Amino acid sequence: MRFLVALVLTSLLASSALAQQPPAAAQTCQSQYIEAPGLSAAALLARGYDIKAAVPGALWLQKDREVFFCNTGRVLDT
Repeated sequence: MRFLVALVLTSLLASSALAQQPPAAAQTCQSQYIEAPGLSAAALLARGYDIKAAVPGALWLQKDREVFFCNTGRVLDT
């Protein structure tokens, strides 16, 4: 019985901690000229773009002379 109570309390505490985290940012990309709302980093990679630089939460992709910056979402704290 104590195990069941401990399990319920643990799950309640964990769910309340997760509820306090901000939602992930939307994944967006933009070229050096315009915003590209319909594109994602995965779509650009599938089209043959190469990753030229990366930082936590962002990528720079390039193909020929076309360059895109993609926000890949919320950076996770470790």
